[in-house]
Amino acid sequence: MPEPLGGSPGDIYSFAVYYAFWPAFAVFVGGAVYRIAKMLLRWRRVVKAEPRRRGAGAAVVGLIRTFIDPIIFTARRKPHDFLAGLVALHLLGVIPLIFLLGHHVVFFSYWFPWYKVVAEKGLWIPLSATSSVLELTSPIYPATTKFTETIWGPLVAVLNGDLLAILAIIAVGFKLGMKLAERLEGLPHVRLSDYFSLALLLFILATGYMAARHHALGAETVDVATYRTILGLHILGAELLLALLPFSKFWHFVFGYWYGKLHEWYEVRVEKGVV
Repeated sequence: MPEPLGGSPGDIYSFAVYYAFWPAFAVFVGGAVYRIAKMLLRWRRVVKAEPRRRGAGAAVVGLIRTFIDPIIFTARRKPHDFLAGLVALHLLGVIPLIFLLGHHVVFFSYWFPWYKVVAEKGLWIPLSATSSVLELTSPIYPATTKFTETIWGPLVAVLNGDLLAILAIIAVGFKLGMKLAERLEGLPHVRLSDYFSLALLLFILATGYMAARHHALGAETVDVATYRTILGLHILGAELLLALLPFSKFWHFVFGYWYGKLHEWYEVRVEKGVV
């Protein structure tokens, strides 16, 4: 672990960057192993009532449809949830922001050297539509020595951190509103932990946006100490989310979308031959 430049655990930024990441990552790995092992140990082979073999082609088509059909269903029956949840929050929000935003690429490259390939290939997205050079605008260590142009060209009018962050913030607010409405209607599947997970995500997005723009509480300019605090809170919130991921609603990305869908494909479409 690198030594912080004048940082200490008492400083929020230093604590988040130099002390909290690996414990949070360890909790995530432990929780993920536990959840996956639990799912594997509880799996029971289905009893085939009328097994039908339709060939490898049908199995491939069934695999694709297992993932695509729920998306089509949501788009048709719940267009508002489709636009806010899948498009704005996932596809155009947190996924590209987390893995491709230039500031995050710099940070991930610092911890994981192999991640520099994202910068080297120009796959990253800039903070704004007017920026096309990978750079760390923060005066805080660590910094990057790798500069490259993004490959997206005119698409940065859409693929930029400003727009994607705003879309994600609006989408999280919409999801929170939906959860509140469902709670008022007495739906049993809405849990208080859902509100906490979404509120934490909203906190991460808001502090990240303020830090990236060097804004804090509406101020146009801030001193370095305030900036370090806002950025430290953003990183600390992300680390808390990472640690809680296997134990929160966001685990559906593994269970519901990958592991669960693969089970559905094998048990329903392969074993039972259902089209």
